[in-house]
Amino acid sequence: MSIPKKKPLAALTSLRSFAALAIVVHHCNGVFWPVAALGPLDVGVSFFFVLSGFILTWVYHDQLDTPRQWRAFYLARWARIWPLHLVCLLLTMLLVAVPEPFDVGVLMANALLLHAWIPFDRYFFSYNYVSWSISTELFFYLLFPLLLRPAMRWRHRSLLLAVSLALAIVLLLGLLSWEHGLPSWQTTHDHLSSTGLLYANPLARLAEFLCGMVAGIVFVRRQRDGVACRWCWTLVELGSVALLLLAYRYVLTSFAPLVHQLMLSAGATRVPLAAVASEPALLGQLNPLAAMLIDEWANHVGLTPFVMLLVVVFACQRGVLSQGLSQRWLVLLGEISFAVYLVHQIVLRVAQQNGLSGDWQGFVVYGCIVMLAALGLHVLVEKPARRWLTGRA
Repeated sequence: MSIPKKKPLAALTSLRSFAALAIVVHHCNGVFWPVAALGPLDVGVSFFFVLSGFILTWVYHDQLDTPRQWRAFYLARWARIWPLHLVCLLLTMLLVAVPEPFDVGVLMANALLLHAWIPFDRYFFSYNYVSWSISTELFFYLLFPLLLRPAMRWRHRSLLLAVSLALAIVLLLGLLSWEHGLPSWQTTHDHLSSTGLLYANPLARLAEFLCGMVAGIVFVRRQRDGVACRWCWTLVELGSVALLLLAYRYVLTSFAPLVHQLMLSAGATRVPLAAVASEPALLGQLNPLAAMLIDEWANHVGLTPFVMLLVVVFACQRGVLSQGLSQRWLVLLGEISFAVYLVHQIVLRVAQQNGLSGDWQGFVVYGCIVMLAALGLHVLVEKPARRWLTGRA
């Protein structure tokens, strides 16, 4: 059974390419140039989680009422992510020096997209490191049909409750990490880590997906409301972009000072506020639990409300910016963004093994190779595999 298609949201497809680019640049830190000063660009992963919840809600909000539709949904989602993941896993094994000694359990967990659930260093960041997020995404896919009907019936209340429960789970995972003194992930270690519980764990990232579903319900219910003035919508689009950029610049650096201020107000400490740059280190001395939650979780998911706003606004496709993003070449970049995401770190690690020059010229060469490889994988693997697997449904 095929799933009826909704009208394509071209602007959102194009925005995927910008999120993928942010992640590519993030992983180039220290290879071609130091980009750590740009901030945690890996928030692009959070954008993908929110967008996934939004798109699935938009596409399936009036479906998934029968077991047959559920089967078609799960098959379509599996075909969406697993074939390309498997090919990239094989490429990693062929081209990249994998950790020794070889562990068949780690390989099988990675191949079956279960590794994000296992918070040991050698598991969740194994082989093609970025695939942890695909493992997490698979959990969202499995959960989505169970949430959709109650969410559409009760609108926002059920999902807001689910978001609250997801945040409570994050706090619980943080408490477990703190009580057992779990360290952050390191490439040279092989132990249970706070990163595995708070960063890569599907339960820790569930709130982002649920917020995307909330945004999707808002869009489904309200898409015909409001003025149709093109320039008014353009201002709204500009405003949503500006808010996201400002939030990236200021919100992600505000969690530590805010917690410190709350501690001062509650009389939990008398240590005065420090400069923002030194606040995270100071907070680690004052409240290790808060510092862990901020470093491993909040700094990576803190833009979620602003991403929700951006996604809903650009999904309306009524302003000049969204119309510009609907250009075919930008949409194509968005369509191959999944392949870009999965292949870019493989290319980067191969480049490092072969001593590629660490300057802007090296980055240009690297970027061209990534784009060509992603385009090839999209055309030769991703699309044919999806057609072949879903064509039997």
